[in-house]
Amino acid sequence: MKTPSKSQISENRRLLQNPYAYLDDAGSIDAAPKILEATSEQIVSNRRALENPFAFLDDAGSLSGQVPQTHSIPHQISEQIQLPKRSGKGYQWIEQSAKKLQESIWKRRHELCSDSVPNDPVKLLDPAIAFNLVGFRYEMAETLGQFASNGSTFEVAGVIDRTVKCVQVSRQMPFNTIRFTAAHELAHAVLHQGVHMHRDRPLDGSGQERARDKIEIEADKFASFFLMPQNLVRKRFQQIFLCEKFVLNEATAFALDPSGSQNMLQGRKTLRELARILAKTGSFNGQNFRSMADQFYVSVEAMAIRLEELSLLEV
Repeated sequence: MKTPSKSQISENRRLLQNPYAYLDDAGSIDAAPKILEATSEQIVSNRRALENPFAFLDDAGSLSGQVPQTHSIPHQISEQIQLPKRSGKGYQWIEQSAKKLQESIWKRRHELCSDSVPNDPVKLLDPAIAFNLVGFRYEMAETLGQFASNGSTFEVAGVIDRTVKCVQVSRQMPFNTIRFTAAHELAHAVLHQGVHMHRDRPLDGSGQERARDKIEIEADKFASFFLMPQNLVRKRFQQIFLCEKFVLNEATAFALDPSGSQNMLQGRKTLRELARILAKTGSFNGQNFRSMADQFYVSVEAMAIRLEELSLLEV
């Protein structure tokens, strides 16, 4: 192998911060040195992108001679999405914001899904995909610690750090809680520019948390709109229950539960009770299927609330 020039040795020593690099045990220039194929600028740039100051070093602490001209770095897509301005007292602007993000994901689905675009559009409603689109790094952590609130201690489920554009979600939760918490953090990322560092307790869209701040309620709404888009929920609901609005009567109760239809009709059901039944059932009119909650990867309560919001049932 050709002996490197003095300038190459000098440059590599500077990168290694080792004035003795390329010397053998006798103090002479190594007869078989590893010559870099990439420039120092490429190495520094890739180390910064990889957030690893030791990238491209071999086991001996020397720069590898196999460094390519451009190191393979996970591709990140980032774009500025024009979201509607905050308006009125309702949540329409939040739903429109979620819809804008969904549309951007759909338009760029082939770039965002490097392996293959899923057949089920619900799978595109993955917060991890959305974070990539808006330029945030998304990480799963084994644990994010605990915090105390109102005399109780909770596992930290999600953390957003805008200063480094990173969101972390704990693995210590059921899958649908992980998904809803991630969508909640996504809301902070796109809606709440003033939120720089924030942590959240486990969230599954059930709305059971008390005394919540306005931005937390907004983030929950965004998560619900993003994970359960109106048109798609309506379409799946009609396919399963064969109607635009479900009315509980003898015929529909029998279709839900042939053996227990009379029990279902006894005593007036509240709208939420019926919504929970429809959200979790996996059978109707003799047909078996994945429940609405399972199809959208959310909790039964989150789906029940969404069915109510969309006026898809009545008692």
